[in-house]
Amino acid sequence: MNYEKFVKEVKRGVEDIVERELGEGVVVVRNVLKNNNVRRKAISIVRKEEVATPTIYLRNYFVDFKHGRDMTNICTEIFNMYLYSMDSFNADIDLRDIADFEKVKTMIHYKLINYEMNKELLNKVPYLKFLDLAIVFNIVIEEDMYNSATALIKKEHLDMWNVSKREIEDVALSNTPKLMPPVIIRMEDMLAEMIINDISMNWDNEEDESADTGQENYIKEDCVYGENSKEKMSEYVREEIEKMKCDDKIDMYVLTNEKRINGAGTIFYDGLLKKFADKIEKDLIIIPSSIHEVILIPSDNGITDEEVNEMIDEVNENELETVEILSNHMYLYRRKEDRIYM
Repeated sequence: MNYEKFVKEVKRGVEDIVERELGEGVVVVRNVLKNNNVRRKAISIVRKEEVATPTIYLRNYFVDFKHGRDMTNICTEIFNMYLYSMDSFNADIDLRDIADFEKVKTMIHYKLINYEMNKELLNKVPYLKFLDLAIVFNIVIEEDMYNSATALIKKEHLDMWNVSKREIEDVALSNTPKLMPPVIIRMEDMLAEMIINDISMNWDNEEDESADTGQENYIKEDCVYGENSKEKMSEYVREEIEKMKCDDKIDMYVLTNEKRINGAGTIFYDGLLKKFADKIEKDLIIIPSSIHEVILIPSDNGITDEEVNEMIDEVNENELETVEILSNHMYLYRRKEDRIYM
């Protein structure tokens, strides 16, 4: 089954569930324009009393289907995701409030994207251009590393709210550091964090499975990973990561936000780069590793701009999905001028 036929089958399956469980509702499949001019097929369930509905992308479901996942299971999960998302929406905000600027302005934040790769999108939205990048604005309903419920602010929103682009800019520049506090972490600590989180997720799954069996002797505190407790394993991971760092290795720092999503925009937080550069008494090379974070390197590191740009090209081509690419070259922050250069 090819992708187009798969999408049609999913639509038909979700329609059957909607009719059986809800009695009414229209299932819609759309081509959604995402970051960097990427288009993805998505499915939505539209009902009369709802002013907004979650957009559920189908690409990963097709991959699951190709690996043997049952079509009925996929359609059921999509429907349940719709129900869960609508409950979450309703808990966080009355979506009718989006028409009232005063009620949503505390939830407006910005994110950083590539200018050239998003020209079609930028024709439809207010934005700020900086070098070869662009700042766009979102209403954040719910956003973390696992879930994202945001509404991109378009030009028609400004007309509906009767506010200027400058007002949106001012609100977003003020809100974003509060909504998405910055984090600067050593690369070694970031790697350790990722490994420990992965271990913990596997750990939690094992705990849930043990608890579900109803074992009388199941005691959560007694769970171990291999021969070690969770705390001991975390300590071991950090020690091993530290051993990987040779004395002459370049110091690298990851700059993102606490939620680890759309964190590249932290480079514009007032005074943040200046404070960090003054602390280490160096100018900074900024590597745009993705839309979610950047990597900071002291400028006197012994590697050339060409080597850094080659590394960025390599990562963009082989490691990142197109929607996550921010830029294909480094930037330089000079602390005396407090300014970023291409």
